[in-house]
Amino acid sequence: MTVNISRISSRLDLLYLITREFNATPDINQALRNVLSAVVALVRASDATLLLLDDQARVEDVFMISGFKAQRNDRLIMKTIPEQSLQGWALKHKKGSIVTDVNTDDRWDESNPEPRKSGSAICVPIQIPDQLIGILTITAPQANHFDESDLAMLTIVADQAAFAIDNARLFDAEQHRRRVADTLASIAHTINSTLVLNQVLSLILEQLALVIEYDSSSILLYDDDKRMLAVQAARGFEDMEDALKVKLPFNQNSPNYQAILQKKPFVIADVDAEPNWIKSSSSQAVKSWIGAPLIARDKVVGILTVDSHQTDKYTKENVNIVAAFADQAATAVANAQAVTRLQNAEATYAALFEDSTDLIIITNYKGLVLNVNRKACQILRRPKDALIDLDIGFINNRLKDFLIKRSKRLKAWLEASIEIEVLNAYREQIPLEVKVRQIQYKGTDCVEWVGRDISIRKEIEKMRQDLVNMLVHDLRGPLGNLINAIELISIMAEPTMDNPQLKDILKMARRTGQTLSDLVDSVLDVSRLEKGKVPLQRSMTSLEKLIQAVQEQVIIQANARKMELVIHPLPEISEVWIDSSLIRRALINLVGNAIKYTPVQGRISLTTTATEDKLHFTVADNGPGISKADQVHIFNKFSRVDYSVHTPTGVGLGLAFCKLATEAHGGTISVESEGIPGKGSAFHLQIPIVKK
Repeated sequence: MTVNISRISSRLDLLYLITREFNATPDINQALRNVLSAVVALVRASDATLLLLDDQARVEDVFMISGFKAQRNDRLIMKTIPEQSLQGWALKHKKGSIVTDVNTDDRWDESNPEPRKSGSAICVPIQIPDQLIGILTITAPQANHFDESDLAMLTIVADQAAFAIDNARLFDAEQHRRRVADTLASIAHTINSTLVLNQVLSLILEQLALVIEYDSSSILLYDDDKRMLAVQAARGFEDMEDALKVKLPFNQNSPNYQAILQKKPFVIADVDAEPNWIKSSSSQAVKSWIGAPLIARDKVVGILTVDSHQTDKYTKENVNIVAAFADQAATAVANAQAVTRLQNAEATYAALFEDSTDLIIITNYKGLVLNVNRKACQILRRPKDALIDLDIGFINNRLKDFLIKRSKRLKAWLEASIEIEVLNAYREQIPLEVKVRQIQYKGTDCVEWVGRDISIRKEIEKMRQDLVNMLVHDLRGPLGNLINAIELISIMAEPTMDNPQLKDILKMARRTGQTLSDLVDSVLDVSRLEKGKVPLQRSMTSLEKLIQAVQEQVIIQANARKMELVIHPLPEISEVWIDSSLIRRALINLVGNAIKYTPVQGRISLTTTATEDKLHFTVADNGPGISKADQVHIFNKFSRVDYSVHTPTGVGLGLAFCKLATEAHGGTISVESEGIPGKGSAFHLQIPIVKK
């Protein structure tokens, strides 16, 4: 658009033209030329110069009118404004000024960009509230050409220009921001198109060139264990082999680690002036540098660097763009690293899976076999392809029901176990202890069955049980004779016996004989109760007599160890329908164990409570306690807690008998202990109250 200068005859015409130009002309550069031409024409000046400044007060653009001819110079005349100049004075004081005679004003500098000889000048700053964005200067060849009204008018022009320039810059910045955002979105899609780490890193550096100009760039990933940054990808270096070998040990003063520690981008205008900068042979040409941390899920995974061979190359906007790009890249890197770790873990698992000495079967939650290892094929005597896609019930029909009942537990990432026998292709029975848990298999929640051949353990257990049974059977005859003899002696001597000590000895012998008889019966009953071959001999039993019998059986043992044996008051219920022999022996076992394991002069208590439908016995002590690990198996046959020093002797059948006797009544038995010496243990035996 060309301005009709002949129509600019008054300041009002000029202001009208300025408003029209800035509002109607889409090209801000053309509008500035038109306004400058009009100003020169109205005040009969010879030249006008407009310096546009960036946010660092550096000259960004130059517009000139000389002899009514518009010119434009992009940083060719000056890059910075000299302090000792009229423009420097306006920059410093941020207000306009008149130079009536350039020959007598110290602020006038002959290096000013005005192309013609000047006699007087006006200089005004173009500024918005928080920033000076330009300086406007007009000159005339003669001295004393301008007055205060010209300065006032030029100030109004500068204010209008400031508003228009700022709006144009904001518009350009928004357009640029949108272009960058669109580019970053496209880049994010591109770099996330693969999960192979090396490909991701290569794509990041390739796509980075779309949003910022650089001579070289690199990605350094952080190894937290080694506390070291290592270059994993690089571009633009003359010696790429050397660039890819760069490793930076942790140094909190290093610019790379400063970016990581502070989790924000760093920019260096001249690396040669940075005392903590370390140059490698491949980075000798680097001058300017940006380092942006790669942060994914609030964790720094590395740093993205951008280099230039020019000093002071990068602006704040460049830093923001690199930081935004790094945010996009960090997620892609973290995802690729996660996939790499998963692939490595899967490869390790696959090797362990096949080489395991235990049978391993993987199924889904419907029980369909997805995979089996080499050991499973050996135990079952079947090839892998014959087992895949079978139902787990084919291995053992109990496993399918077990899976259905334990699915909720497994999905909560809790383990379950079961002992089974499997029949292989040769019709051989193999006993297995199977541990069952949930795993991730090919991205899906599945079930892993790990079976250990316990044939040898079963054989040893059977041999031990057979030996115990044989010894017990051999003891029953002589023991019975001994007990009968004691009873016979008591009966025969009763009418004439007046020796109290002899009476006490016979009572002790009778109790000892009963204890031995109970022990023998309990050992035999363990195997019979397991097989369900011991029918309950229920009868209406007095709780008082039951607890008294228990007390009489254990009191001598307690007194011998100077134990405090506390029997708490009984509940209101007087009689219960139980097998008194089984429950009496179970309670004697619990109290006897407490006496054996509690240090001398300890305290043992037996508490009996009742609700409407349950009878509850609690045997508590202040002994060494039982660890959580031991609590899992103490009710198993031949299982004993090892306290290393002064562990009482025994075969480990007492608690197994207690459990079987309790369960035969439809009840439960449990232990409560923190495993802390002095805090002891509490065994809880509960059985339902059966109405006769």
